[in-house]
Amino acid sequence: MRIPMPIAQTDYAYLAMWAMLLAVHRHNRQAERPIQSIACSGLGTGVGRTPYPEAARQMALAYRNYLSPPPQITVQFARERQRQVGRGGDLGAALPKSMSGW
Repeated sequence: MRIPMPIAQTDYAYLAMWAMLLAVHRHNRQAERPIQSIACSGLGTGVGRTPYPEAARQMALAYRNYLSPPPQITVQFARERQRQVGRGGDLGAALPKSMSGW
């Protein structure tokens, strides 16, 4: 993120994971030493206050979409992607009680 801020009600974890996967893909297309594994913490779970299950859900969805891209972006695909990603907090993920005072 450009500046530290809460992002729990966004799809930023999805977008960040997607951007990272594309950056690795582009790197590997021309690198002598391709990246073979990635370790990634829960995106947005610190200062961003995204609940861990929500960050994991968005990150996994980005990875699934990366592994199985559609042949073309259709209106139906865009609607389904939006339905799946949502806006983070609007899909029922709640902050744990230990984080509710943030």
